[in-house]
Amino acid sequence: MSTTRNVYLLMLVCGLLPGAAAAATITMHPLSAEPVMDGEGKDWADVPVTTVALKPSHEGVSTAVSSVDIKGGVHGDYVYFFVEWKDSSEDKMHKPWVWNKAKTKYGKGPQREDRFALQFVMEGDYSTNWLSGNEFRADMWHWKSTRSNPLDLVHDKTTIISAKKLLEARELPAEGGGKVYISRPSDAGDKLYKTKRYHKYEQDVMPKYILANEPQGSVADVKVKGVWNDGKWCLEIKRKRDTGHADDVVFPAAGGAVVGGIAIYDHSGDDDHVVSDNLVFQF
Repeated sequence: MSTTRNVYLLMLVCGLLPGAAAAATITMHPLSAEPVMDGEGKDWADVPVTTVALKPSHEGVSTAVSSVDIKGGVHGDYVYFFVEWKDSSEDKMHKPWVWNKAKTKYGKGPQREDRFALQFVMEGDYSTNWLSGNEFRADMWHWKSTRSNPLDLVHDKTTIISAKKLLEARELPAEGGGKVYISRPSDAGDKLYKTKRYHKYEQDVMPKYILANEPQGSVADVKVKGVWNDGKWCLEIKRKRDTGHADDVVFPAAGGAVVGGIAIYDHSGDDDHVVSDNLVFQF
């Protein structure tokens, strides 16, 4: 990280930039032992929790989650997170094929999975508001209750926001005028899942997504144990500080910091989610 960027980050954290609000800080605490990846959080009892407020990503969002609790830690070469948020239902189906008797064929069902995302800036001027006009590239950890959790993995991806056209990108109007292009490619490696169609009746509801068998590569860097119990999701997440892969953020040594953000989808589509303001992950 350059001296100029260090100064910029310090000013951002302290709220010294013109018009900038102080960003919430997630402290990455040294852990005395490696947490057991069981999604229960017993090993995190002595680690302080930060409650992060969430807000609709835009008008009309129905996702009602208003906050998420997060703890961060480091042990050896690994970075860990323990995350909890209230969710009254465990939604583990995503766009299943539902049999239509009248048409004698399958159609897409309305069910949507629960999802959680963590982002960490890699370059550029990061913002959790993708329509702000800010251009950046970020490491995106996209946990999906149907398409990644059964594999004990987070879907490791990259988010690219650009004012210039990108291949296979979504084009949207920027808030200040002009356009932004949003691309979210998977990291290198095997696909975590593939889609399947059914040409004759098997059961009333059939899965659309078939999970891979032990996927390999950078896409599988982020390990997770996600458990829904008693009206809340609990995720325990683990990744190497430096994976050696060009599509992954390198977490700094003690004294460093990374800017990022959080999003949650409650059995909802891509446009229906809540987000945090910018966060600072302080090591």
